[in-house]
Amino acid sequence: MAGLVMPAMAQQLAVNPKDPVLLTANNLRYDQNLGIVTAEGNVEMAQDGRTLLANLVSYSERDGKVTASGNVSIMDADGTVLFADYLELTDSLRNGFIRDISLLLSDNSRAAAASATRTGGNKIVMNKAVYTSCSLCAADPTRAPLWQLKGERVEHDEAAQEITYRDATLELFGVPILYTPYFSHPDPTVSRKSGFLAPSISTNNYFGGLLRTPYYYVIDDSADLTLTPQYSRKEGPFLMGEYRQRTARGEMRMDASVTRSHERDAFGNRADDEYFRGHVRADAAFRNAADLTYGFNLFRSSDDTYLSRYQIPDRGNNTLTSRLFAENISNRNFLAANAYSFQGLRSTDVPGLSPTVLPLLDYSMVGQPGAYGGRWAMDASLAALYRPGGTDSRRLSTTFSWSQPYFAPSGEVYTATAQLKADGYWLNELQDRPFLLTGEEDTRFSGRVIPLVALDWRYPLVRDTGTIRQLIEPIVGVVLTPYGGNPRAIPNEDSLSFEFDETNLFSFNRFPGTDRVDGGPKLNYGFRTAVYGSRGGYSEVLIGQSLRARSDDTFGPGTGVSDQLSDVVARITISPNENFSFSNRLRLSPNSKSDIQRQEISMTAGPQALRLSLTYADLANSSFDSALGEREAVSAVLKAQLGQYWSVEGRHIRDLGERGGSLLNFLGLRYTDECFDIMLFAERTFTVNRDIQPATTVGMRFTLANFN
Repeated sequence: MAGLVMPAMAQQLAVNPKDPVLLTANNLRYDQNLGIVTAEGNVEMAQDGRTLLANLVSYSERDGKVTASGNVSIMDADGTVLFADYLELTDSLRNGFIRDISLLLSDNSRAAAASATRTGGNKIVMNKAVYTSCSLCAADPTRAPLWQLKGERVEHDEAAQEITYRDATLELFGVPILYTPYFSHPDPTVSRKSGFLAPSISTNNYFGGLLRTPYYYVIDDSADLTLTPQYSRKEGPFLMGEYRQRTARGEMRMDASVTRSHERDAFGNRADDEYFRGHVRADAAFRNAADLTYGFNLFRSSDDTYLSRYQIPDRGNNTLTSRLFAENISNRNFLAANAYSFQGLRSTDVPGLSPTVLPLLDYSMVGQPGAYGGRWAMDASLAALYRPGGTDSRRLSTTFSWSQPYFAPSGEVYTATAQLKADGYWLNELQDRPFLLTGEEDTRFSGRVIPLVALDWRYPLVRDTGTIRQLIEPIVGVVLTPYGGNPRAIPNEDSLSFEFDETNLFSFNRFPGTDRVDGGPKLNYGFRTAVYGSRGGYSEVLIGQSLRARSDDTFGPGTGVSDQLSDVVARITISPNENFSFSNRLRLSPNSKSDIQRQEISMTAGPQALRLSLTYADLANSSFDSALGEREAVSAVLKAQLGQYWSVEGRHIRDLGERGGSLLNFLGLRYTDECFDIMLFAERTFTVNRDIQPATTVGMRFTLANFN
């Protein structure tokens, strides 16, 4: 960085004949015999956004030499300021010499040197140079900064855009802590340059001492690669790589890792045998001239616990999904083609029972509004699922609908809908649930046709009071459709997960997929009220319930809609300003001993200097995820700014169930200023998953400013 001094000076004084030069001085002399122009006293030269100030400036026409002396300062258009006692430029201002240099850069970093020379028009050599991004002490500017980099000889190659140091020393608080005979880094004109990134150091129960040293490699203008080797005391070497590329039509990103580690039993005890472990993940998306978007997502791991053990980002997924896709949106038409493959990471997952989806085709069309605002719509899908040892299914589904809105003079809004859904299935080895094996081989065809009519009524009432807008809106919906529609001959592939809440209260079909339908007449009703402020703050309450003509077995116990009268669902949101937000989503049962069947609370309070985030979830059991049981957990995050430079962050996640306890404790202390960024952290995890056992990690991340 100290090599910035000479390029700033040379570039700022270079005279372009096409640009006018403004020169002012107390005295201006021209010696015609010697061909020397001399400006003396408060000299100021300005050209193309650059300004030179000095006590004395002279220019020799014969040898093209420019000299400046006495309180020399040069300000560039980007805010960089150079100070010197004396400078001299020759050879059309391409080469020269400068003495007693100091430089204030546009990013507020500083550099200085005893002297420097410029040769060849693009190479600067500085002697006894020093660079720091730290501000000087206001009380004692002569005091050493928090850190500084010194070099006996610093060379800046403008053509290569690189600065190299000979006999370089890194000092902290004026104390030398690191010496290297050679060191290099890109100059400030470079936005991307190959080199080492900031390392991280930590220790935990599994790895022992651990060091990660990323290396960043620039392939070309559109692609780069980051390699991160990891060295640990207890396990073998680990290497992770990340490749990124961006083109005019899209981008691709891929990361992969590999290691050879010891085998461990279900209790985390290490065995002598070793084996290779790793992962690969890639995401790509491109768009052609016809607005066709296509790409793929790939995610695979060598085993179930590898991602969590080696802390691969997004490691919390229980299922890894790979996808190949293409989609097109044209006016009101949408067409998508997908193929899926899955890898389950639970101990109960059987690889041979994970389906391969090929293809999954979806088409959606919405027609032009008619004379009275009504419109037609059509949705169609084709799906084929294959399993090596389970149910194979192929499904063709179509839905035709027509909707007609009506806006009454009183402000009421009516929407009438008619819909016809038709599904056809071709099945092999049909089971009650696709992932159960019986060894039966059976092929059959089945189908269904389901009509539906619905009427939705809303009456939004709005009132403005000063800077406040109030909303009151009752909502009623009637849906008429036959009972049934879910015979055992039709497998449930895409609607295994279900939750009744305010988001699907007024849906015609509350199931998230196509394989299950919500049959029978029902009446849905609710009430919404809200208050909106002129500065963006708002509060909102939505509450509703559903009444069926009679109860049936469409939904299982615990889902909230198994009885004739459903549970009450509600959402409360309060966000008066950016310093506070509160949200509560809950489901209340009128027929249960425990009124609250499901509750999710999230709250964020406080300014950025002291901010607390709380999340609480109490999830009741349902027939679709009974293996999970009832779940209750809370998480808290506290971030506090202790001063101008110090901050602290704490995180805690706790399982509140009968056999629960702490899941994660994290505490981090961070110091950040214009000089460097350092973070000390300690983390304790309590997860038990086969070879993953509770572990404690203590580590440090350290980064010097401008050396990221």
